[in-house]
Amino acid sequence: MPEIRVRPRGFRRKPSALASARSFLSIAAKAALVLLASLFACAAPAYTEDDFPRHIVHALGTTVVPKAPERIVTLGWSSEDAVIALGKVPVGMPRYRFFDSGIFPWNEERLGSARPSLLEGDLDYEAIAALRPDLILGIYSGIDDLAYERLSGIAPTVVYRSAPWSANWKEQIDLVGQALGKRAEARLLMDQTEAALSAMGSGRPALRGKTFTFGTYVVGGSGIVAYLPDDPRVAALLELGLKASPGIVALSADNPGKGSVEVGMEQSDMLDADILIMWYGEGARAAAEAQPLFGTLEAVKRGSYVALEDPVSVWSTSALSVLSIPYGFPTFLPRLAEAAERAGKER
Repeated sequence: MPEIRVRPRGFRRKPSALASARSFLSIAAKAALVLLASLFACAAPAYTEDDFPRHIVHALGTTVVPKAPERIVTLGWSSEDAVIALGKVPVGMPRYRFFDSGIFPWNEERLGSARPSLLEGDLDYEAIAALRPDLILGIYSGIDDLAYERLSGIAPTVVYRSAPWSANWKEQIDLVGQALGKRAEARLLMDQTEAALSAMGSGRPALRGKTFTFGTYVVGGSGIVAYLPDDPRVAALLELGLKASPGIVALSADNPGKGSVEVGMEQSDMLDADILIMWYGEGARAAAEAQPLFGTLEAVKRGSYVALEDPVSVWSTSALSVLSIPYGFPTFLPRLAEAAERAGKER
């Protein structure tokens, strides 16, 4: 019988010199690889989502922004709000003739002494080109394929992701943040604005569940232009806990993809709601209220009708942005709540 040798617990055979050398080389190789990896990590710049060039996908194509833009032109409504909120000053932006300065007051106070060139009327390609922009933004605009092609010949151009005149304030700040390489800052502004809207809604419990119609009347028009849930101003009020009126819901179903429809005065009763909100241009309120059928609306008769006439009220509730909402809604919301309370008393 062969001799059985029992090794004491913990006993290990002493490695050969060759095995020890191999083990040492293996450990040394691994250490070298770790060291090289750490050196490369320190030497190579970390990639971030805001690096340039930027590739911005929108409804009319993909725009490449090669480097951080410095000469920005904004077109349509309120793209400049997002630019200014993100710490940039446009070289050109629209003139809003309802304000003496031509600039929204929530932007004017941030611009200080800086005064961008103000563009008037339809697209003036020569005036835009003369500003030598390196980025053109028209997020809340009606820029079509032809205009986009011409503008892109001047500078990289970014438009809406949704549809013409349909981009809400969230889409604006998101696309502008992407184009400027400031997505993190844009997300923070979005979160802050959403929180502000939520707080304003929570602080006005009378609004919750009330129905509303948001519209306008143009002097000489045959009816009321009613905004549908796809319109940014309606969408913002839905976030406050209000509900679209039954008539607006029906109109939206009959007009998919549209932001507004005109309803003849003979059918204006279908726009009735707990709260009726109307914005007016010069002389339009008197013209609307002179219409006999307008006066028969229940919201008008009971006083749950909010008329927006002064430029700040009109524009801060129509050209919504991360700057206009905190500027105008603290004044707008108490008027809505008062109308909602009147509507509640009639029930």
